[in-house]
Amino acid sequence: MHFLFLVTVLVYLAAGIFQLLYLTIGERSETPTLRPRIALIAFWGTCLGFALLTLFIVLWWSRQGHFPMKHWTDSTAFFAWAITLIYLIVVRVTQLRAIGSLVIPGAFITILISYSFSRNTSALPENLETYWLVPHITLIFLAYAAFFTAFGFGLLYLMAEKKIRQKTNTIFHNLFPSLGASDELGYRCTILGVILLTIGIIVGALLTQYIKDLTWRWLDSQIFFTFVTWVIYVVQISVRQLWGWRGRKAAYSEIVGFVAVLCTYIGVNLFLDSTHTFR
Repeated sequence: MHFLFLVTVLVYLAAGIFQLLYLTIGERSETPTLRPRIALIAFWGTCLGFALLTLFIVLWWSRQGHFPMKHWTDSTAFFAWAITLIYLIVVRVTQLRAIGSLVIPGAFITILISYSFSRNTSALPENLETYWLVPHITLIFLAYAAFFTAFGFGLLYLMAEKKIRQKTNTIFHNLFPSLGASDELGYRCTILGVILLTIGIIVGALLTQYIKDLTWRWLDSQIFFTFVTWVIYVVQISVRQLWGWRGRKAAYSEIVGFVAVLCTYIGVNLFLDSTHTFR
């Protein structure tokens, strides 16, 4: 298990490096065939890392007897898995690989955190040993991954817009997605995240009906901040639909939204008590 996870971390590191190289090498005349090769290595390296991480999660689940969620550092491995899955879907649908230069290094950082700090492997409380947790956790983390991808598109939009305003040619010249593509894909990822998060919250509410001694509490810190995050993204979508909030404003709102995700995912687990926190 330890060796498999180490190999997975190294594969993600290599994939992240090639993803960055794909963006930074540029479309120089002396390297007409190098960039497509780097893109191919980056993509298949990401696929390999995803396969290894999937295998690790399955083995971890089998050995520990529960889904990886005993501690927030355990769940970061699954978060990396969700980020990679959303990225692969985006590439499959749009053929847009530039987003990988942001999200795959992000996935590497999350899996590195899991590898470095996850030490708590004790059993879950008995009343939480139910398969209902699997769809609940999966939906929530896929939503977070979609929001992270939207955050990446927001950053790409702002960087591309800055390049256009400054009228400068850098090593990133012509490699960013168009402003329209970054704006639209960030919006679509936001919608996907809201849908997944909504279903995940509903499944979590239903979960309380099947788990003994577990009740739905709106004042639970994790539930409260998850709901706040949901409201932020719903407002973001509503403002876009009603008042045409696009471009730079939308990009900044995607960044603010993901800050809320980080506060919900990491901040609550580190600093607040919750029925979702197991220390």
